[in-house]
Amino acid sequence: MSKLIVDGELMLYGPVGFTDFWDESGFTSSQVIEALAQLSGDLVVRLNSGGGIAMEGSAIHNALKRHDGRVIVKIDAIAASAASLIAMAGDEIEMPLGTLLMIHEPSGMTLGPADDHRRTAGVLDTMTGVFAQVYAERTGHSEKEIRRMMKDETWMAPQEALANGFATSVSEHAPTASAADAAFDYRTYANAPDRLKRLATERKAKGLPMVAVASAPHKRKELTMTEPNVAPVDDQATTNLQDVNSRIYQLCTTAKMTLAEANKIVLNAKGELAKAQTMIINHLADQDPMGGRVTSHNPMADSNCSVMVARDIEDALYARIAGKPAQGRASEWQGRSLLDMGAALLEARGERVISRNRNRLATQIMSSGATHSTSDFPFVTGNAANRFLLDAYRAAETPLKQLARIRNAANFKAMTIGRMSEMPKLEEVLEGAEITYGTRSEAKETYRVKTYAKMFGISREALINDDLDAFSDTLRAFGQAAAQTEADLIADLLLDNGGLGPLLDDDVTLFANARGNKAVTASAMTISSVSDGRKSLRDQKGLDNETPLSLRPQFLLVGSGNETTGEQIIAAITPSATDDVNPFSGKLSLLVDPRLEEDAWRLFASPDQAPILEIAYLNGVEQPKLETREGWNTLGTEFRAILDFGCGITGWRGAYLNEGV
Repeated sequence: MSKLIVDGELMLYGPVGFTDFWDESGFTSSQVIEALAQLSGDLVVRLNSGGGIAMEGSAIHNALKRHDGRVIVKIDAIAASAASLIAMAGDEIEMPLGTLLMIHEPSGMTLGPADDHRRTAGVLDTMTGVFAQVYAERTGHSEKEIRRMMKDETWMAPQEALANGFATSVSEHAPTASAADAAFDYRTYANAPDRLKRLATERKAKGLPMVAVASAPHKRKELTMTEPNVAPVDDQATTNLQDVNSRIYQLCTTAKMTLAEANKIVLNAKGELAKAQTMIINHLADQDPMGGRVTSHNPMADSNCSVMVARDIEDALYARIAGKPAQGRASEWQGRSLLDMGAALLEARGERVISRNRNRLATQIMSSGATHSTSDFPFVTGNAANRFLLDAYRAAETPLKQLARIRNAANFKAMTIGRMSEMPKLEEVLEGAEITYGTRSEAKETYRVKTYAKMFGISREALINDDLDAFSDTLRAFGQAAAQTEADLIADLLLDNGGLGPLLDDDVTLFANARGNKAVTASAMTISSVSDGRKSLRDQKGLDNETPLSLRPQFLLVGSGNETTGEQIIAAITPSATDDVNPFSGKLSLLVDPRLEEDAWRLFASPDQAPILEIAYLNGVEQPKLETREGWNTLGTEFRAILDFGCGITGWRGAYLNEGV
């Protein structure tokens, strides 16, 4: 049974995305998914967290949204930052009096050159947009308003959260948790309440890192944290010493040292951080069977070096996979073997290359991925591979996507596409008369996002033989396959029921004579027949069957058999007489897809004016993504390409079909 399950409830206490070293609180997305697999039906989630890793919070939110029963989230003390995103997954969100909820913009830290910082800024912008959509969908506020609240770092008591749509109920009983999650230094939050900031002040006064977490309402292991007996000199010296001791404890936590070992380091360091760093590194070296030791160390310099080397090698690998010349610093790695690159990454990270034997070196390079560092060779290779995969995907993208409106999907549940009719006309109001209510009709369609994926690997033999040809060919094929998958799914919608499209919610196909969006008599594509199609779009009425939409065709969609004729239809010519003028010159964009029928042709209005198709990607990731892991089925590194994609029909107004001859 998962440790997160207590009395049939899911207990999410402590940091989001990692387990706290000192009292083993905290939770990760993989732990939550494992726990959910052991639960079914309606679920109570108890939440007390000051936040953590943003994308872990997003993964947990999506896992809860996929649960097969109702999810009741009870905020036992605090749900801040990433934890507030988790709370939004609840069908019900309960906040007792005295609890808090906070939303803000995601933040991050980058070590590296300017391009790395810009790349991180772009990722943070994307994350802010995705999270804002989650909050907006939950609360009914506009994304613009939500973004303002996130930028302002908005803290909400229960009544405020209820009024703003972030909670569904407020209970008057006391919060289950006696105190908020104290694993975070709330002083880093701009607008944190004073009582939360005092948690940090109290812990700092003890010379301890910010790791204590409020106990959950069930039996937990109690830790007694003792402080080294270091005599103070004066108030300022004591403050400085406490800051240094706190930093040393944090380093010991990262090094997975026990509390007794950390206390020993603090006592022996006597307030000298550099000395403590050397002792911690020597402690780690003692755990190494090779037994290496150091006398001094600058971890920041090593980290910066490894990041820069990793970036240069990634650029060089990308250029090699893509068959392009490497640019800038990456050109220094052009012509170097894969083994040379892998060994350089190990050395830049401070690891010893255990052997120059090619077989053993390849094994060491491949197994470095177990540390999950951004300078691991599998990670660097994965980044380069993902860039090339996206190049191949974008080069093969179907023109059919130009017909569609793009939507973000928060989960894999069915999405409803609601359509409201046009507003009724404004009516004259006579003096003293009442203003009457107008009514709008409604229609809807549904579809959902599905996952499409395949796995492949780069073997240890390929690394030893310095062979990336098969790897690049596979990546290109995967990128093209992702684009073709999207094209197949969209084309299948149009070709359903013999080219008439799927049945909509009124049990009539997308294209039908009864709708007035299908030619009564099939005909070849000519200026005259295209003109008839344009008139059909212009004459379409809204959902109220009264309001003229006056739609203008923007796209002419044909199969490969009609491509030349389509080019002639939209070609610009210099007429010698009025009758020779081409009315469609420069007014239509030709889209060609060989999946479509040889003779049939279709007109579409702009998706901004009258969308017919809608495509959706999970969490706004509008492309395939590549994930890596150390090989299990193969000796090497395994990759899997994943595409979370769905498409559906939003309505029938805005398109016209002529089956052709």
